[in-house]
Amino acid sequence: MPVYSHSQLATFEECPLRYKFKYVDRIKGAGTSVEAFLGSMVHRTLQKLYDDLNYEKLNSVEDVLEYYQEEWRQRWSQEIRLVRAGLSADNYRDYGARCIRDYYERNFPFNQSRTLETELHLVFSLDTEGRYRMQGFVDRVAIRADGVYEIHDYKTSNTLPDRARLEMDRQLPLYQIGLHSRWPEAERIDLIWHYLGFAATFVSSRTADQLRELASRTMERIDEVETCKNFPPVKSRLCDWCEYRAQCPLWKHVVTVESLPASAVTEDSGVRLATAYAETKFQLDGLRERLEKLKQEVLEFSRRSQADVIQGQGVRISISRREQLKLPPADDAARAEIEEFIRSIGRWDEACELSESRLGRIIEEKHWPAALLERLRTLLRKREVAVLRVSRSADSGVLED
Repeated sequence: MPVYSHSQLATFEECPLRYKFKYVDRIKGAGTSVEAFLGSMVHRTLQKLYDDLNYEKLNSVEDVLEYYQEEWRQRWSQEIRLVRAGLSADNYRDYGARCIRDYYERNFPFNQSRTLETELHLVFSLDTEGRYRMQGFVDRVAIRADGVYEIHDYKTSNTLPDRARLEMDRQLPLYQIGLHSRWPEAERIDLIWHYLGFAATFVSSRTADQLRELASRTMERIDEVETCKNFPPVKSRLCDWCEYRAQCPLWKHVVTVESLPASAVTEDSGVRLATAYAETKFQLDGLRERLEKLKQEVLEFSRRSQADVIQGQGVRISISRREQLKLPPADDAARAEIEEFIRSIGRWDEACELSESRLGRIIEEKHWPAALLERLRTLLRKREVAVLRVSRSADSGVLED
């Protein structure tokens, strides 16, 4: 079985097709998003800060920011994708600089703990047999004076999660499992998330029971991935950042059209078909809306005039009405009363869990004693169903609504 990572499993959970493109088919995606590039540059800068500290070199904030700016300049390329409208590469670069400055000022002189490793590559097993293996890169591992180990993770996201979401996080607790295999003597390990854009730090920990449960759930997820035969695409807000839009059936034609010159867009056969279909559907929707409005006006005229046949010019509308029983909504107290009644008379299985159609047949076909049917009728709500039959001159070509 291959070695998995948290990011692999997260990709499968977010979009199985993207997982297939990336990890099964090994298709090279279209460039890197600016958000991913930004995160990489900030991580490299903080790694240098702590690596230098291990050699007793404390860089000034100016030195750290200069290193960040130089890394950005050297590594930037035109293949890096900007997705958010109105934001430039400079906006992202300045945001990253602010993240670094805020972190530096909040943690100076960086003596809260001693760094053991930066960008530590962990490979570890979730089971005793070694079948389920995981890997990951830990941003920083440190140890405090009280002997507590720390796993630090730097986030450059522009959204701040609540604590409940972090308590459900899988990535850092998995690293905790891996860290125990690297340093078995670690009795306590704190998990620390640094949300740099908000100058916010979250600290948490996991018990041995919680880690065992996490390992079990993760192995179940790996089994799901291993046995997966179909990899459907999932449409979400993440699609805008996906590097496989040109291959995805949900987006490939969109990407094709976006790449066409304006003069060629209307010549694309897919564009012509989609436009014609949409215009026809809009017209049909409008006609349906008008037809329903006219139907209600005809029914109102019929009630006022007490006439069930309305004569038009060369057409005639015949109206028939019937009463239909209707279940109250699920959150209505009356529905609970109906359920309690049916259960009390031992007829729940016959009602098919409050199916309107089934209850209607029970009443129509008189499956229950008359007294029970009458009680059921009083509990159910009623609505009128009207059918309009339209006939042309000489009653030919009958149409029905």
